[in-house]
Amino acid sequence: MTSQLDVVWLRKSFGARPILDVALSLDAGDFCLILGENGAGKSTFFRCLLELDNHDGVVEVNGKRPRRHILGILDHPMLYPRWSAAANLRYVLNDSHADKIPVVQDLLGDLLRRPYGKMSTGQRKLVLLATLLASDADVLLLDEFSNGLDQSTRSRFREAVHRDLKERGRTIIATGHDLYAFESLPTRVMVLRDTQLTDITADYFSDRDLTRAYAQHVARNSA
Repeated sequence: MTSQLDVVWLRKSFGARPILDVALSLDAGDFCLILGENGAGKSTFFRCLLELDNHDGVVEVNGKRPRRHILGILDHPMLYPRWSAAANLRYVLNDSHADKIPVVQDLLGDLLRRPYGKMSTGQRKLVLLATLLASDADVLLLDEFSNGLDQSTRSRFREAVHRDLKERGRTIIATGHDLYAFESLPTRVMVLRDTQLTDITADYFSDRDLTRAYAQHVARNSA
């Protein structure tokens, strides 16, 4: 199978301090969860994939440069709090009918009419997710997305993502510390530590427990 996303030794430093030295290939339909401590470089990795930060190395989506093929939600998105969810969606996607797209209607429903600034954290996350799922991007990035989701929102999040992976075959990469929100979603699990990505997918698939797989990896590498 041809990889949908190829990252060939992406390197990033802040001054003399190396931050990233990573390689990664993901297929269509992959949901890749990247774990790691705060400050490990996860958000910087996403900024590099989105071409917001300069870096060395190559990033390709289906053999092409990533521009317009990768769309992401960073930890502090800039949406207009006084605008409705529908107005924000139309603006961000530059589509006057964005709020009429079926996936948006299914995910948001009555929330479309509510001002973004008056929503709960979980509701805002659903608006951001709807923005990604309504786009034409081949690779979607969810930075710290799981934080602040209640049980109901987690369920709606997982259902929407499962459907997108099955029907659209996109590649999704996520980070976040609330690992229960990602239950059953990952096809790949990576840990970002000391500038590099380590694949712990096999550990995760042994019992489908993200918390245990991550704790075992940390224990093995803390001696």
